[in-house]
Amino acid sequence: MTELKKLPLRNFHAANNAKFAPFAGWEMPVSYGSALEEHLGVRQHARAFDVSHMGEIDVSGPDALKFLNGLLTNDLSKCEIGCAQYTFMCNEQGGVIDDLIVYRLAEDGYFLCVNASNITKDYDHLTERKKGLNCQVLDLSNSFGLLAIQGPASATLLANSLEIETTGISKMRFSQPLLFGEKTILARTGYTGEDGFEIYCSNSIVERLAESFQSSGINWAGLAARDSLRLEAGFPLHGHEISEKITPIQARLGWAVGWNKPSFLGDKMLCYEKEHGSEGYVGYYEAIGRRIPRAGAIILDSEGTESGRVLSGGYSPSCSRPIGTAWIREEAWVNRLTEGWKVLLRDQEISIKFGPPVLKQIRDKTQRGL
Repeated sequence: MTELKKLPLRNFHAANNAKFAPFAGWEMPVSYGSALEEHLGVRQHARAFDVSHMGEIDVSGPDALKFLNGLLTNDLSKCEIGCAQYTFMCNEQGGVIDDLIVYRLAEDGYFLCVNASNITKDYDHLTERKKGLNCQVLDLSNSFGLLAIQGPASATLLANSLEIETTGISKMRFSQPLLFGEKTILARTGYTGEDGFEIYCSNSIVERLAESFQSSGINWAGLAARDSLRLEAGFPLHGHEISEKITPIQARLGWAVGWNKPSFLGDKMLCYEKEHGSEGYVGYYEAIGRRIPRAGAIILDSEGTESGRVLSGGYSPSCSRPIGTAWIREEAWVNRLTEGWKVLLRDQEISIKFGPPVLKQIRDKTQRGL
């Protein structure tokens, strides 16, 4: 059995009473006490996350834009220096090899943040496809730490903690401040549905950053809260809502596809699905009762016909009920909002109701004054 990788801050988290669990080949802090309190702490104030398991790949050179725009779905030519862009790396069938964020550092320099479980696969895919092009691909994952502060108070807390300017950084943009004498990437990005920042830094200063957060009274949140937060927000997790079998169209994430740019890998299948429909689509549901449907559970439509499967399931602290995502066959998709849909849990049928992600529902009600 392969030994789990350990975060540079593993001992720091252990000293802060972290409970650990395996994830994507890493030993990760799953919580520091109550995952529910950590989740609500992000929604109501702010919390810090250590996500140093994520991968970082640098692509640079005169042909870097041409190269990446031929491999990634979004139109990178629209991403200015200092901006970030969410995108997919697809195979020829339109399946998602990985979803990632690209940061444009320079005219011919790009910094890719990829999922931890896909680092080697992504790097190999990139290096195999760059033959004949004037650019280089470097895997920098072992050199970088990544800390995040997420929540409505994140900008104020981060500015106070590190004595840096945050108000000039808008969503999906970044700056490159010197922190503890080293250049970093400070990006207004995140995976919680809240305002927040992510700091890419060398492993040599990641502990000093964490200690600065700690001394400023910023509490930590673990993997459990990160998953429930992204599920409430309707954000995909690779291997669940997107995969090499679930395309961006099926996941209803076509907004991250540059339909008007020149050809890219997987474009023929994605264009076909956009025009003619797909085998099925990803939807969001809430479950009645306290039992939580988990990935793989069978979905029954209002007629009792097997019509899909659960992709992710968990408990929503914000609405105090189980929620999840499901892949639904195209022929049943149009009827998903009718009453009577259920999930099979062993010997019991659990009623579910499809609709927008929980966080969108809550914010819509707030805007209407309900």
